[in-house]
Amino acid sequence: MKLHLNLKARAVVLHVMAAGLILGFASLGTNWFFSRMVLGQFDQSLLELFKTEASAILSDPAQSLHVHEMPTRAGPPSFPRLDKFVQVIELDGHVVSRSANLGSARLPVSADLLAHLRDGEEVLETLHDFGDEPVRMLSAPIAVRGQTYAIQVAGSLDDARAALRSARWLFLFSSATILVAIGLAGAFLAWAILRPIDRIVRRARGIGALALAERLPHPGGHDEIARLVETLNEMLGRIEQAFEGQRRFTADASHELRSPLSRLRAELEVTLRRPRQRFDYEETLRSCLDEVERLSRLTEELLTLARLDAGEAQELPASPVPLAPILTEVVTRMASDAHERGVEIVVDAPVDLTVNVAPGTAALVVANVLDNALKYSPRGGRVRVDAVAENGTAVVAISDAGPGVTEEEIPRLFERFYRGSAARRSDVPGTGLGLAICRIVAEAQGGGITVSSGPNGGAVFRVRLPLAA
Repeated sequence: MKLHLNLKARAVVLHVMAAGLILGFASLGTNWFFSRMVLGQFDQSLLELFKTEASAILSDPAQSLHVHEMPTRAGPPSFPRLDKFVQVIELDGHVVSRSANLGSARLPVSADLLAHLRDGEEVLETLHDFGDEPVRMLSAPIAVRGQTYAIQVAGSLDDARAALRSARWLFLFSSATILVAIGLAGAFLAWAILRPIDRIVRRARGIGALALAERLPHPGGHDEIARLVETLNEMLGRIEQAFEGQRRFTADASHELRSPLSRLRAELEVTLRRPRQRFDYEETLRSCLDEVERLSRLTEELLTLARLDAGEAQELPASPVPLAPILTEVVTRMASDAHERGVEIVVDAPVDLTVNVAPGTAALVVANVLDNALKYSPRGGRVRVDAVAENGTAVVAISDAGPGVTEEEIPRLFERFYRGSAARRSDVPGTGLGLAICRIVAEAQGGGITVSSGPNGGAVFRVRLPLAA
């Protein structure tokens, strides 16, 4: 069965595992170093005793070779010789002298050892089958009266190995104690670090669609958790704005749909209350047809907005296209409307200006803005469509001679269902969705759209589109 641990438990387990590995390698390294140090000191003591013995022999070469035992007279004991065995041999293996503590035993002499001694080498070896305890032995040659002998110095490793065993238990106990302490410290640190996250999780669970105005508690400071809370609060703010926009959009759409439907119902009910002349029925049907057309336009624009909100504009492939033909095609398409309204359209666009957009989306934006300009321009007025390259973008400026826009209206002009004061005062048909569609499409293509009042009245809409490389 797979065990699932929470973040706090995983952090503690990983912390303890990492600490255990570090302590394990550190203990192994320390044990190796301590073993080398203890054995090195023991070997050094054997070498010092060898030098002492060799110096004593060489100081009086006239005497016969013998081992210099510990003094029997009163005085301090000779600790270097206390637990050491000393033996002097010839290079054929014959024992010349040995220390009294050897008794009847002899330090082993192998043929391989004698070969090394004849070559003038010092030999350190460990004897495992000499007595009840392992013995460390140093054998080195010495020349006395023109003849080469060898001095063998040996000592028991039992005390050294006992010290090493004690050190290993000490390392093990210390490592276990440190590991437990690290685990407890890791658990406390994980609890202390993740406690603010637990509070954030509990608070986040209580934030629903009806409580989007609430925010997560800030832990203070500028650490990672604080930045996480700030980011989540910013995200909640964007979600709140999106929900508020959806609620406002639904309410506005309902209002816009309710008005023509109410008028349709009222006119039909009034007409059906009593018999009427054919002319009255035709007038009612024409009025109803106007309302149906308005509902159709509103429905189409709502469907367009729904597709744009779903990201359809971003999916349209952009390609380098000349801008002048797009503007000419839009103006040609709307020439009949301009003629009916008595408005002149003037186009000034360089033929070499190329933009990187989807041609259909660019035409949609220009057509919507140009349609607005035609609606609000007075009879005999003029609408200009100018295109220039500016700061790495192509700017299509569409200016009219209409009533213009006020400074207070500019920030809201691209909101859905918003209609300016000029539209509310006049009888110009519209749903208030065209400019919202233009902004979404332009921004999806890497551009944008702005509006300002013209120098001589009217409004100037600037559509920015990315230039082709």
